[in-house]
Amino acid sequence: MGNLKDVFMNKQFQGIAIAQMLTVFGSTLLSPILPVYLKGQGLSDSQIGLIIGISAFGALIFRPWAGKSVDKHGSHPLVLVGQVLTMISISAFIWTSGFIPLLLTRLLQGIASSFYGTAAVTFASSIGSGQYAESAVAFYSVFTMVGMGIAASGGPLLFHILDFHPLVFLSLATLAMATCFFAVRTIAIPPFSQKKRASFGVVLKSKEVFVPTVCQFASNFTFSAGFTYVPLYAISQHVTSYSIFFVTFTVAVVAVRMSVQYINMRWSSEKSALIASFLNVFSMAILALSANGFIFAIAGILIGLGFGIIFPSMAGFVVNHTQPANRGTALSILTASGDVGFALGASVLGGVADFFGYQALFIVSTFVVLVCTIYYYMAFFYQKS
Repeated sequence: MGNLKDVFMNKQFQGIAIAQMLTVFGSTLLSPILPVYLKGQGLSDSQIGLIIGISAFGALIFRPWAGKSVDKHGSHPLVLVGQVLTMISISAFIWTSGFIPLLLTRLLQGIASSFYGTAAVTFASSIGSGQYAESAVAFYSVFTMVGMGIAASGGPLLFHILDFHPLVFLSLATLAMATCFFAVRTIAIPPFSQKKRASFGVVLKSKEVFVPTVCQFASNFTFSAGFTYVPLYAISQHVTSYSIFFVTFTVAVVAVRMSVQYINMRWSSEKSALIASFLNVFSMAILALSANGFIFAIAGILIGLGFGIIFPSMAGFVVNHTQPANRGTALSILTASGDVGFALGASVLGGVADFFGYQALFIVSTFVVLVCTIYYYMAFFYQKS
């Protein structure tokens, strides 16, 4: 694989990597405390699940268009469009209250992420070719996790110190910095000729694209279940130490993304993702057992390892098995599957929690992730063995 030092010294990579870290921090800062904030506004678990999950539905609806737009117009302008839309959606939290307005705010945030997320990872993968491109995606994902990790672990602490609305302003300031840095530091990469681009359906039906989407779906389903319902599960059991979940998640995910390139060199990206998906299964299973600080810490580690390995492994696999002219579409399909996982993990599980409780919620999650993992194994490994 490409040398990480060479990748980082690339000016284009520096621009997208640092902008990604700041953008993810700014857009994720509210995520770990949003369910608690919404609960304090008197909303039910089902309403909270819908508000959290609607962003992923918005991203899912617009993701195919975003992917084709990236392939047609290039990733650089779409990154900027996504960043501006993200700032608009985050700023709406300043004056928005009530179930429907909050639902629409999160919907806009999801639409923004469909453009930004697809364009940003495509820009990173377009910096080089072959193993260099895979290294760029893997290293890019490290900056993603640094931003997400700091936001996930620092968000609850800052919420108790500053309250909700000051965090909104901090989020907006960080997003503005990210947009300016990317605009100044990078230059546009010309799109490929239309003759080289395949249709959305052709790209989707490719085994090298479709099978990784199942694994990515399960990973984001796990992530959504943990991030949305661990705080609420802890509060229902009068456990105050749930922040340890976000801390251990952060440490695990950043650590594993720093070494995922070497993990994939040893086992291949397909095998690494399979192991990581089983870790996600175990994380949901132990959360169904009990609610205490130790369980939350272990679950955070397992989800961090699983989530940290799967996206860079699957994205690198898709990049290496897709023509450059179709990377935007292929990566939009991969990330769209994650959107579905996040949306279902937040919205559908909220209904399970309302009627059957949080332990039932994590039992259902265990089953869903296990079924996806078995399918992934059968598709990629069963025939080989």
